[in-house]
Amino acid sequence: MNTNRPIAGFSETWVTPLLRRWWSVVAVGVALVVLGVVLLLNPFDAVRTLAVLVALGLVMAAGDELAQAQRHEVAWPSYVLAGIWFVTGVWALLWPGVTPWVLAVTVGVGLLVGGLAEVVFALRYRRQLPMVGVWLLDGALSVVLGIAALTWPGATIVALAFLLGLRVLFRGIAGVMFGLALRQVNAMTSPGVPT
Repeated sequence: MNTNRPIAGFSETWVTPLLRRWWSVVAVGVALVVLGVVLLLNPFDAVRTLAVLVALGLVMAAGDELAQAQRHEVAWPSYVLAGIWFVTGVWALLWPGVTPWVLAVTVGVGLLVGGLAEVVFALRYRRQLPMVGVWLLDGALSVVLGIAALTWPGATIVALAFLLGLRVLFRGIAGVMFGLALRQVNAMTSPGVPT
């Protein structure tokens, strides 16, 4: 006998697979928060080190998007965003001898395209998307940071690290919030099952 109670606003077809894996969503969010803090606290590292941290942050954002793709009734927008973050991250990592200008333009384009896509997808699927305001704000922040990186591509490493650190930190906080919300829903829908 199924003792699960439906929760208003949640469809078993897209939230249920994540309910028991809420901890993995929180773990990815925490990793992004840590990486964001590292970028904010270590802005004076060499260009190559920053390129690796930038690439790692973007690849982790892609992994976060893939991990949360099941939360959508329509998952393909998450896969598109994951692809954008992943390609931008790999490009930043594999470019030998990257200059601050190239790194700023690469990250700026990735943030701008990914942020615009996130805003469009959030607006398009606003009725199916829990916490749509968080995703709209995340997308808007990406757009603003992308424009800033493209407007001042000669910006110092410190400015780029700070901008990306803020973006990664915010994405991590949003991931932790979503994971903890999943934990609460799991506790409400699975009485007697340890979380």
